[in-house]
Parts: sequence; structure tokens; C-alpha cells
Amino acid sequence: MRVEQISILLRNEPGVLSRILENLSRASVNILGLTINETANFGELRIVTDKCAMAKEILKEMAVSYNVVKIIVIKLDNKPGELLKIAHLMSKNDINIDYIYTLASVDKGALIAVKTWNMAETEKILGENHFEMVDLDKFGL
Repeated sequence: MRVEQISILLRNEPGVLSRILENLSRASVNILGLTINETANFGELRIVTDKCAMAKEILKEMAVSYNVVKIIVIKLDNKPGELLKIAHLMSKNDINIDYIYTLASVDKGALIAVKTWNMAETEKILGENHFEMVDLDKFGL
């Protein structure tokens, strides 16, 4: 099960992130997870929201360049070694993790977002190993 993540190319200058967050906030779009990677001139903002369609409309209205990437959201127990289990499984099955970041914590657990080279195989392996993959709409976030 995959979740839409919005990846936004940002100019690396003061106020750019603030304008995007302000517009999303005004529309009551809640950001459940976020990561930013930067280079000298640009950054890439990756967000998971509770209202992806609305977030995309807002970004279009702002003339902000973005694309949508499908990721997998996994619920883990909030204790040492849980993320290590995912890393070991992917390594053992020769799947490279492109990136990983955390989302909002729930019920004494943690949610992580994962993007790999082989998403279908990743979903299969996680399911076979009893990891809970999350559909955010059904998860109540």
C-alpha cells in the first residue's frame, strides 16, 4: 500500500518555505511528515499531508514546481532496533533504500516513510515479515 508524497523544489533563500507552509496552514492542510534536503542553490521539500489533493492545488496556485512520488508508510513500535529490522530486511533482499524519514508518532508507535529502488518487492517483503503498512486515510491521521 502506497501513500502520496509531494516533492517540492525550493530556491534556497529565506522565506520560501514559510510561504508554502503558510498557504497550506491557511487551508487547514496538516503536514504529517516532512524532510528537506539542500544543495547550494536549491532544496527539496518532501511532505506527506492529510489532504494531498488540496495541497497540490495550493502549490499549483502558487506556481510552485512539485511532483508526486509514491512511498510506503510503516508503523513500528517506538523502541530501539525497530528501524534496524527494516534496514536488515532490505539489505538481505538486495533492495536499496533511497530515503527514509519519520512521520507523526501514534499510539506509542512511530510511522516511517520509505522509498526504495523496488517498491513492489519492498511491500511484499514487509508484508511477509508482518510489518504494518499504513493507509493514512484509514489510519485516522
